[in-house]
Amino acid sequence: MIRWAARIAALTALPYAVNAQDVTTYGNCSPVIQDVGGDVTVVCYRDREKKPRFRVVYYRLGGIGQSFLINGKLSPEWEKYLGGQQAIVNNAIHHEIRNLTDKFGQEIGGSYLSGNVGFEGGDFSTGLADYAQQVNADIKVFDTDAGAMPDLKANDGWRVFGPGELFVPDLEAAQSLFQKYAIPTGYNAYWGTSQGPSEWVEYGSKMTAPTLWRSLTAADLEDYEARYDAYLGRALDLSDDARSDSELRLRSERGLFANAGAGYFEGRRIDHRPLDALRYLARNGLPPNYAIVMGEPGVHYGWAFTAKTRSADLLVAVLENVGDTPMDVGAFSVAETDAKTLRRHEDTQALLAAARPVEKRLWPPGMLAPGEKLVIPIRIEMPLLPEFFDWIVSGYRDNYAQSETIREEAVVSKSKMIAFVHPNEQTNLLFALPPSGVPKGRIPELVERFEYGPAWSIQAVEVDGTSYDFRQHDPNNFILFAGGGIGSCPYIYTYQNDGDIWIEENHFLLGATSPGKKRTDRLKLSHFDGRLEIREKEHELAHIDQITLVLQDDEGVEETYLAVWPVELTKEDGQELILGYGERTEVQFDLPDDAWVGKTVFISATGYYLPLSDPYLFTSRN
Repeated sequence: MIRWAARIAALTALPYAVNAQDVTTYGNCSPVIQDVGGDVTVVCYRDREKKPRFRVVYYRLGGIGQSFLINGKLSPEWEKYLGGQQAIVNNAIHHEIRNLTDKFGQEIGGSYLSGNVGFEGGDFSTGLADYAQQVNADIKVFDTDAGAMPDLKANDGWRVFGPGELFVPDLEAAQSLFQKYAIPTGYNAYWGTSQGPSEWVEYGSKMTAPTLWRSLTAADLEDYEARYDAYLGRALDLSDDARSDSELRLRSERGLFANAGAGYFEGRRIDHRPLDALRYLARNGLPPNYAIVMGEPGVHYGWAFTAKTRSADLLVAVLENVGDTPMDVGAFSVAETDAKTLRRHEDTQALLAAARPVEKRLWPPGMLAPGEKLVIPIRIEMPLLPEFFDWIVSGYRDNYAQSETIREEAVVSKSKMIAFVHPNEQTNLLFALPPSGVPKGRIPELVERFEYGPAWSIQAVEVDGTSYDFRQHDPNNFILFAGGGIGSCPYIYTYQNDGDIWIEENHFLLGATSPGKKRTDRLKLSHFDGRLEIREKEHELAHIDQITLVLQDDEGVEETYLAVWPVELTKEDGQELILGYGERTEVQFDLPDDAWVGKTVFISATGYYLPLSDPYLFTSRN
């Protein structure tokens, strides 16, 4: 047990009795204790070298890095982070991610490796044979006409649960487009694509067809095979303008059926891992905005209805002995849920908050030697690939105003009907509408990250006989150190009049850790009553150059309001507001009364932050 130099008892008079509380501190042994009642025991370590030499690091793994870890090995990308001696806790989260990977993971093969397979889930590409022999020099490699191919075994970790594309056999939508010449019921229209607005072909008479979209539903997954057979058998005959058998074949191969080579052929069983995986994940409900069905003109003719599925990433907490002597790891205080559901992060947090923490001994040997790590699965996250999320959220939003201008021109035109044509073949009529029937566009909506299945929240850990709070993980951080002095960026808070409280919204500028990485982030607020604060909660210096408030109405039209206080935030001019650990400032805007009511509110912030190397030396800027 770590020795302590002094024990100080402080008594606070309260009108009622409360449980005693322990506070651990380092340094001058005179902490300022606020909002603490009852018997308070302050354990003070005057010699900071006597404090426990451990740290907690959160990592999010995906692709091969995740697959290898749950099979007891490390990929080259993760060796430098998780190398050495480590053990993974075989809890319910670990069991479920193995189940997903074994049942629905795609086996890796071929001559080339690319995609979401490396550290930080980023793009990665290399020769598969070279990569395989970095993992295991004993893997055999064969020369083929297609290049060098390694002999890989899926049960050795060469399998990944990744995103896919799901073809949605929506016969009703096809009938509406081809027979009724109308936008299908339940679909929203966006008058263009993520790359730009619809091209105006002939003013008042023609324009390119819109992108159609709706949320994927559980009904799309039910009786999929039967509905697919019906779609395959009838969809080719829906159009009255099919002029030849060859044209129908083109529509089948390149238009209505966008996934050529994915198993969609008449008389052939559908073998589709993304479909099977989604059915499994959504067996207890498919929440809205988990995936969207996108209806777009096919390569040659017809329409393609597809949805992008998600990967499954594993969040782990790594407890590491960074000292030079063994440490005694006792019980962990853990709140947990075993709900086998797809849900948002806040729903997981509500389940964990309602759970009574229990003590678990996750490391039966007890002593953790120097350099040893205990890897604890925390939860399974279902994110969208960042590039796809950015494409949906940013691309469509950025082009919305121009797209709506084109729609408005169509509405005021005097033409009896407006023909909507294929973007690549303007003579190919897809459907037509009267100007009054052209609806307002809507930007596709997606939730960036869902979570699935059992989840843990570790509240505390006993080390060398003393209980220490376990720093919690922010889901928007990729990597976060507890006790390592690595910052995680400033936070935005909004004021709630109902309750007279400040609400933590989110952090911003994640990873902008130097002046050279200075950038502008746009953050959507969940709540806004006219007041906003920036807080620095980490051991770092935040440098904020400008803050702008953006109000967006239902049609996507935006109004911007520059900050008027502090003066450093009024414009981007290099005059920066600097906040250190524990500091905060309220940001003021010159807003008309209730200007934000009914609007979607965003904050645009420009700046960077500097993580401080040792929180003991830099407890504040002063």
